[in-house]
Amino acid sequence: MVLNVQGDVREITRHLDVTMRRHIPFASALALTRTVQFIAAKESEEMARVFDRPTPFTLNALYIRPATKQRLWAEVKIKDEAFKGTPAIKYLAPQIFGGMRGRKAYEKQLIRAGMMPADMVTVPGQGAELDQYGNMKPTQISQMLSDLRARRDPLQNVTPRSAQRRMRSRIRRATFYFSTHPTNTRTAHLRGGIYKRLHFGFGSSIKPVLIFVKSARYRRRFDFYRIADQVGPLRWPLEFALAMRQAMRTAR
Repeated sequence: MVLNVQGDVREITRHLDVTMRRHIPFASALALTRTVQFIAAKESEEMARVFDRPTPFTLNALYIRPATKQRLWAEVKIKDEAFKGTPAIKYLAPQIFGGMRGRKAYEKQLIRAGMMPADMVTVPGQGAELDQYGNMKPTQISQMLSDLRARRDPLQNVTPRSAQRRMRSRIRRATFYFSTHPTNTRTAHLRGGIYKRLHFGFGSSIKPVLIFVKSARYRRRFDFYRIADQVGPLRWPLEFALAMRQAMRTAR
């Protein structure tokens, strides 16, 4: 979403005298920047409303490029880079435009390791350990990928010796993960997915952690452009008037 001035400024400032007109570039840049900041705040409020327990990372997924006197436009957009994890635009775009959701990092690793069909995605099962935002905990993902030998770094995958050590300690409760990919005939009776087997001193049990489902298609939930189109034109004249007042008050 990009805001610029041009005709709007000419209409608003046609009644100003020459002295006041020299402050227009400063006031325009300040007003544009404050307008996109206001839009970003409203977009975050909308995400908090339409999404179920969005993470702080998601609520802070908007990037603002301020205007300057030389560049009289300002921009608010969804971040397309991330130092760690998935850039916000990857998972928010289907919520804005509709369509198929992108694959999560661990899904790509499971497919690459042959533990998951390439035409499916996952949904949490009964055995998934979820955080306060409904996302699978990284510690469980890490152990799952290690047990399935799906980590990018082979040294991080479980070895037969470490698995045996865990089995010997099963009296203290040991957990192992396995896949029911169609190539695994021993688990053909289970629904496709990733399961964990819990070993106790007196037996064992299994729980589904991730269930394989056909690619999820999202309907539009986050109306990013409508929010901006509604808020921007209403907010801009107010911010410009306030910015001009500030410019005149602080002028030398």
